[in-house]
Amino acid sequence: MAVNMKSMIADAFMTLSKTKDVDKITVTDLVKACHISRQTFYYHFQDILEVLEWSVQQAFQEILAHSMDTEGPEDTLRSFIESSSEADALLKKLLHSQRREQIETILVNAVRSYLQEVLNRQDSKPDLPLAEAKIMLDFCTYGIVGLLLENCGKKSLDKEKMAHQMQRLIFDRIDMLKEKE
Repeated sequence: MAVNMKSMIADAFMTLSKTKDVDKITVTDLVKACHISRQTFYYHFQDILEVLEWSVQQAFQEILAHSMDTEGPEDTLRSFIESSSEADALLKKLLHSQRREQIETILVNAVRSYLQEVLNRQDSKPDLPLAEAKIMLDFCTYGIVGLLLENCGKKSLDKEKMAHQMQRLIFDRIDMLKEKE
């Protein structure tokens, strides 16, 4: 059976991040953990940051696939929030690393792609001018990322309430904009 080398390297990074400071994880550590050569690592990834970016993209693809099985936008957002909160420990470590700025950029890009896909799959897609749709998508993206970062690690987070509020902010605004036309 063929080994998905990218997944194996990303899994090794995640495993190492549980016991080691993420800033201290090196290509050498990953090569040793995966029993591969440096050349094999660099064939698949340029550096550690690319491993992180690929891992986040894969995680969001899984979250998207899972959340699309839900009944509506609020359930989709709840599923997203629950899946994101499961990665709280790693997210906290990443945000306290020297790579915080890059991690935030990766999160913004992943959430934007996620929201774009959610909107594309909605039954009643907004018929907005491109400039308005982009601003709305950016506003929602930064809002969601901000909320995720603000609530990272909070055990008292009311996921139901947060999903309801996000649904109202995002999808009710889309409906309002459509009504104006």
